[in-house]
Amino acid sequence: MLYPTKHEDLRLNSLVVGAEILRILRDEQSWESVEGLFQRLTESTPISLDQYYNALLFLWLAGLIKKDGFFVARIAG
Repeated sequence: MLYPTKHEDLRLNSLVVGAEILRILRDEQSWESVEGLFQRLTESTPISLDQYYNALLFLWLAGLIKKDGFFVARIAG
């Protein structure tokens, strides 16, 4: 769910996970593999693969990341 509820852990919300992904992808020129990004993200946040893909999809639909095969990068702006 996009909007957090009082019964949800905020660290696992798509908006928060998306912000963590953008933090990892600070540099617009650096491409990160989807699997490597998940491994780096789960070091600090215990999320499931479904939550991770939902956050990636949200960021892609919002035009904040770009993909090329199995690699993603942050869009400048």
